[in-house]
Amino acid sequence: MSTGPPAAARALAGHDSAGRAGLVSVIIPAYNEAATIERTISSVRNQTYSDLEMQVVDDGSTDETAAIVQRLAEIDHRITLLRKPNGGLVSARNYGIAHAGGEFIAPIDADDLWHPDKIKKQMVVMRVRGDHVGLVYCWSRAIDERDRVLFDITPCIFRGNVYTALILRNFLSSGAPLVRRRCVEELGGYDATLSSRGAACCEDLKFNLEVAERYDFDLVPEFLLAHRIRAGSMSTDSDAMLRSYEVVIEEVRTRHPELPARLFRWADGHQHLELGLTYVAGGQWSTGAPLLLKALVEDPPATIRRGTRRVFARLWRSSGFGALVRARRHGGAGNTVVNRNFFEVDPTILCGRPRAPWNRKRLAHAAALFVERRADVPSGADHHSPEDVGADIRQI
Repeated sequence: MSTGPPAAARALAGHDSAGRAGLVSVIIPAYNEAATIERTISSVRNQTYSDLEMQVVDDGSTDETAAIVQRLAEIDHRITLLRKPNGGLVSARNYGIAHAGGEFIAPIDADDLWHPDKIKKQMVVMRVRGDHVGLVYCWSRAIDERDRVLFDITPCIFRGNVYTALILRNFLSSGAPLVRRRCVEELGGYDATLSSRGAACCEDLKFNLEVAERYDFDLVPEFLLAHRIRAGSMSTDSDAMLRSYEVVIEEVRTRHPELPARLFRWADGHQHLELGLTYVAGGQWSTGAPLLLKALVEDPPATIRRGTRRVFARLWRSSGFGALVRARRHGGAGNTVVNRNFFEVDPTILCGRPRAPWNRKRLAHAAALFVERRADVPSGADHHSPEDVGADIRQI
C-alpha cells in the first residue's frame, strides 16, 4: 500500500518506460465506492488473461472503500491499494498510472464491470495488429444497480485513423480501452487542467482524440464492458458535460483549421440533441427544449430523424403492447438480454437492432477528412489513408 505521492522519477510527463512486457496495469480510481468496488475488482480478478496488476486509487474516501480494497489485496497479490487526498477522477487515474508497471494500461471506473474475456480478446488484437495500433476498445452495455442490462450503448465499428469520427461522437466508454503504455506517457496521462478550467467531464474524449492523433484504433466487436447508470453520476451531469465538451472541441477546432465547419456543426448538433433528450426525459423541458432547438438549427436532418425515433422508442418501451411483442419475439421475457444479469448474457448478442447515429453518406464524408498524424508517432507506423478508413467505416 502506498500513501505518499509518486516519486519524481515516476511522473508521467517525460517518463519513458516500456513497462513489463505483456503485463496489463488496470487502473481503478475510487471515491466512496464501497457499494460497488468489490464487484468491480472481482470482474478484473476473474479475467481469463491473468498477467495483470490492479492499481486501486482511494481518492480520499470517507466510507469503507479502502478497507474493502485492503482486504482483497491480502487475498490477491496483484492488487495494490494506493491512497491520496481527494483530487478528482482524473487526478486518481494519473496517480495510478504513475505507479503502474505494465506494458499496457486499462482503466475502469469503480462501479463498472468487465466480461471475463475482455482483456484476453483485446490483447489478441494488439498482438496481431502490431505497434501502429495504440488503443483497442470494445462495446459496452448500460447496467443498473443490480448489474442487470438496461440497453446497449450504440455500437460503432471504427478502425484505423478515427480522429474525425471521435469529433462526431466519443464512441467508446471510459472502461473500454486497452492502451499501450507509451501512448499514455506521450500524452502525459489524462488532462488534469480541464477541471481547473471549470471543464471537467470530457477528459476521456480529449484523451481519446490525442491518442488518435498519433496511433490507429482497433476493436473487439463484443459487449465486454458494463457501464453502470446511477442517478447523480458524472455522466448524468449534463451542464458540466456540455461545458467540458465545448472546451475540448474548441481546442480541436483551433488546432485543425483545415477541418470544415460542417463537421463541427454535426458534432455540436449531436451533443445538443443527446443532452436535450436527457433533460426532456427527466422532465426538465425548460432546459432541454433550448438544446433541442440548437440541435435543430445545427443539423436539421439528423435531429428530426433521430429525435423522432428516440421519442417513439421511449413510448414503445413504456407501453404494455411493446412489452408483449418483445416477449413473444424472444420466446418469453426470460430469454431477452434486457433485465438479465450482465454476466449471464452472450456478449455477441445485441439487445435490439442497432441504428447508427448517422447515415452512411455522412460517415463516408467524415472518413475522407484525413488529419495528418502527429510527428511523434513511432517510425514505421502504418498510417491509414482516407480510403482505408472509409472502407472500415462502411462496415457499419
